[in-house]
Amino acid sequence: MSVGSLRFEARWSRLVWCVTLGVLLLVAVAEVLLVRAAYTSSRGQPGQSVAVLGVLLSVGIFAGIARFAPWDYIVRRDAIVVGRLGSPLMIPYEGIREVRRTHRQEIGFAWRVFGSAGFLGWFGLFRSRRLGEFRACATNRRDLVLITRTNGAKMVISPHLPDAFLEAVRRNMDRDA
Repeated sequence: MSVGSLRFEARWSRLVWCVTLGVLLLVAVAEVLLVRAAYTSSRGQPGQSVAVLGVLLSVGIFAGIARFAPWDYIVRRDAIVVGRLGSPLMIPYEGIREVRRTHRQEIGFAWRVFGSAGFLGWFGLFRSRRLGEFRACATNRRDLVLITRTNGAKMVISPHLPDAFLEAVRRNMDRDA
């Protein structure tokens, strides 16, 4: 994190905790049953190899999904950064038209076009009747901030302490203006 940067947590809601733990538990049980069945019914190597491959495949899928989940939000002098396990998502201030609080009522029901809708958060591409198409990098539905880009693209994030986040962003945007 660079000098003058402020970090805001990405706090998981109870729903995200429950969905994430539920998915992990279901997959762990399925993996145990798969491996057990492969080792008890198959005397040969192919059944065991398939079981191991299944375990490795599911771990790889979860690791791939986790790379895109938001872990924190950083307000830098030049950009808002969504911290992720993979490459961070940078939103430069010169590409931002508006940053403001929003509420889940304003968004309305959102369809997931591509991404996660509860496992490790809400991230990816979504569409709602009220907001239209938008990108989400959120971990709860309480601390929502809407970023509208100069090209019209919208992004919803959920930094903990959203009012302090907005104040820090506006201070940096005013400095650049």
